Amino acid sequence: MDAVHGVESLAGGDGRHHVSRTLGTALLISVGYIDLGKWVAAVDAGARFGYDLVLLVLFFNFSAVLNQYLSTCIGMVTGKNLAEISSQEYSQFICVGLGLQAGMSLFTSELTMILGIAVGYNLVFDVDDFITSIIFACVVINVLPYLLSPRDKRMAGTLNACIAGFTILCFVLGLLISQPEIPLHVNVMFPKLSGESAYSLMALMGANIMSHNFYVHSSIVQVQRAHVHTLGALFHDHLFSILFTFTGVFLVNYVLLSSAAAESSHNVIHTFHDAVELMNEIFTSSMAPLVLLAVLLFSSHIIALTSVIASHVVTEHFFGANLSLVAHHVLLKLLSMIPAIYSAKVAGSEGVYQLIILCPVIQAFTLPSSVIPVFRIASSSWIMGNYRVSLRVEILASLAFCLTLFINIIFAAEILFGDSDWTNSLKGNTETPVLIPHTVLILMSCASIAFALFLAVTPLKSSSREAETQELSVHSQREAPDEIQRYSRNIQMKRAAERNVEVEADVCTDKDNRT
Repeated sequence: MDAVHGVESLAGGDGRHHVSRTLGTALLISVGYIDLGKWVAAVDAGARFGYDLVLLVLFFNFSAVLNQYLSTCIGMVTGKNLAEISSQEYSQFICVGLGLQAGMSLFTSELTMILGIAVGYNLVFDVDDFITSIIFACVVINVLPYLLSPRDKRMAGTLNACIAGFTILCFVLGLLISQPEIPLHVNVMFPKLSGESAYSLMALMGANIMSHNFYVHSSIVQVQRAHVHTLGALFHDHLFSILFTFTGVFLVNYVLLSSAAAESSHNVIHTFHDAVELMNEIFTSSMAPLVLLAVLLFSSHIIALTSVIASHVVTEHFFGANLSLVAHHVLLKLLSMIPAIYSAKVAGSEGVYQLIILCPVIQAFTLPSSVIPVFRIASSSWIMGNYRVSLRVEILASLAFCLTLFINIIFAAEILFGDSDWTNSLKGNTETPVLIPHTVLILMSCASIAFALFLAVTPLKSSSREAETQELSVHSQREAPDEIQRYSRNIQMKRAAERNVEVEADVCTDKDNRT
């Protein structure tokens, strides 16, 4: 997998332009946020709840920016990736839990990518055979990384960054061109949180924040510590690049959500064909399906590369398994094929649609516990030294964690005790196909919340050493005045003794003179 080494070469400064070291890596990461699952989550939420969730989408986007930025800081300062530091700072039990959640996030991302290409294939060629479409998607995403990656690492890194930028630009411009009048709703009130909107909130949160990308970003940039001596300036460059790319991601989500709200007039999407009709109303151009498939194919190439990096660092540091990059690439695709073909075989297009919506929800399960190591490590003076984040950034990170945890709790409470439409759908009380048993989702949700709370009260191993160092420093400062006083008294006593000796000597001299 020369393309993976090309990505690392790009971050290490081997790219042809200085901006490629920061903007290039941000583009590679942000491509993972524009697959079909993210678009469908935004369209479904806009159709169901209108503009009520726009402000929360902005909060989710800001949380993603913050966590990606902190991950880059950790990688550059320490020269290690997030998984490596976490394995040193937490017990084996916690590391296994973090590894499983990162693997779940990776798995659902790959699954969404395969299903997205399959849907795009069906729309372009006007077929309704999802089995063939899924096989086509699996073949394409396995071959593309080899076709689009030259052997020269520097050229491969620059080419992949250009592909990522071209993909994002094509989709953003294509979406804006296809919307002659973009709905602009300025009277955005504080979001109305309820059990009915909990499912859409989870889908939007998982679509805007992906936990495995924290490990990817910290791993890509960790080589920059050896090349740049002034990390402060590089921090600002990375922050600007992340803000720039994620602003585009938010713009896409806002346009999709607001357009769905305007087109649907708050009518609920019940079936896959309802979603397709609504997407056709949003994408007015006849070339939209073809552009959609092209964007999905190019983005699948970038997502495949970043997924290999995430899978490698997670399995190596959390599970102690050292597989080849090719093995990571093939295994992820093969494992993702199984539920994709199963959903298409059992429930057809409706099963594929429900699985596309469910994948971001599962990714949202992993977020509360995944953001804790990020801000804990970034705020540790023992690990980060003089580059630890300020108290204000630490408070913002804590608020981001509370937001993810609170939405997970609302979802768990509704799925346990609620009677909303989506809970009845998951229980099988409607005609909607049930892909994952209701009990399994309850166990996953409760286990995620319990693990996050356990991790929240578990300090880093280095925090005890940091506390001892601070205590020793305070103790030394307290002891310093006493030592100075003792030293002064000793000097005074020594001088007094010397004066006594001199006086006695003078007395003896006087006696001798008298005699």
